[in-house]
Amino acid sequence: MKSTGDRVEKVGCSAKRKRLARVWGGLGPRGGGVGANGRQTIAEFLYNGWRGGALLGSTVDEALFVRCDRSTMTQNDLDNGRLVCLIGVAIIKPAEFVIFRISQYSAGAAQVEG
Repeated sequence: MKSTGDRVEKVGCSAKRKRLARVWGGLGPRGGGVGANGRQTIAEFLYNGWRGGALLGSTVDEALFVRCDRSTMTQNDLDNGRLVCLIGVAIIKPAEFVIFRISQYSAGAAQVEG
């Protein structure tokens, strides 16, 4: 059995962080389906981590979730080119998530949280 430290290291290793940064940075300009595209891209990245043993859970729903839609973005976010995602990963116990909220701003977008 892998220890929690092994899983955290596996998820947080430098190469994977760099790959996720490329994935996140490569989502492209804001357009109609960028939220869905962003959600799918991040979910696929995390799914591969789950399949490799980096996340806990016997099902993908117990291991991770990614939300990048109207539940995470306001109309103001959309109007100003902001992509906001809520990401949960199970690294300690299945279905007990460590949750991250990450945002990407397009050039010229106001970076005011509120």
